[in-house]
Amino acid sequence: MTNRRIVSCYTNCYGAEGVWGAVERIRDAGLDHLELALRPHNLGGLVIPESAVLTEASDDDTVRRFLDQLARHDLRVSGCNIGGADVGTTAGAELTERRIRFAARWFQASICICGAGQPANPAQFQTVVAHLRRLGDVAAEVGSTLALETHKGPTQNAEAMLALMAAVDHPHVRLNFDTGNLAYYNPGSDPAAELAKVRDLVRNVHLKDNRGQFEDWYFPALGDGGAVDFVRIRQLLDDVGFQGPYTIEIEGIGGEPEPGPELRHERVVRSVRFLEQCGYLE
Repeated sequence: MTNRRIVSCYTNCYGAEGVWGAVERIRDAGLDHLELALRPHNLGGLVIPESAVLTEASDDDTVRRFLDQLARHDLRVSGCNIGGADVGTTAGAELTERRIRFAARWFQASICICGAGQPANPAQFQTVVAHLRRLGDVAAEVGSTLALETHKGPTQNAEAMLALMAAVDHPHVRLNFDTGNLAYYNPGSDPAAELAKVRDLVRNVHLKDNRGQFEDWYFPALGDGGAVDFVRIRQLLDDVGFQGPYTIEIEGIGGEPEPGPELRHERVVRSVRFLEQCGYLE
């Protein structure tokens, strides 16, 4: 039976095993979609080396080997996470463009997730807007849409998101709504209340749990944090016809020992079961 909603898993959930480990394990968790990391990661204790991901610098043989692995497991790519570059700079925008084109060439990615920078003044904000419009044109050219991460700065809450979306005003620049990052960047924030204000602009969702505390690196298996009403999140998006991707993102708990591949996978499995209870897999 085909699920009505697309439920996916971000490959970073598998830590240093990266994209390769995620492909080998995700079917066991009950999913057939992955959001691919196209960049390394080193923040909050979550370390993903470049060797564990694919990047725009990966050689063709390596990418083809990965595509063969995807095909063997009959997996699909829900989107590509191309963030990490500062789109407020010329170099960062150019790198982001290369990653969009790489994602489209190899994975036919209809969604590319990235950040919106952290402009410090109106002039820098206008530079970000101009670069995002250009990147939106690139995304449209290759059949993709940018989904901007919920990060500090111009996308850290609904008010900021709406201001940025109005300024960019591009049909191929939309939002990646992160349910866990709202409280991390905004003390006392209610993710569902913020989502209600921007849900018509959401193209991708990162389902992330936490315990609702400001700048608290506590992103466990879904259902273990308790601060996000995942049923309400689904209902709000059902009401506007959003069918996904809903992507599980588990960034771990600050200060904990490295969980290792088995515990990381167990957290993904429990998260899938929790989402089933919340109605995402109907």
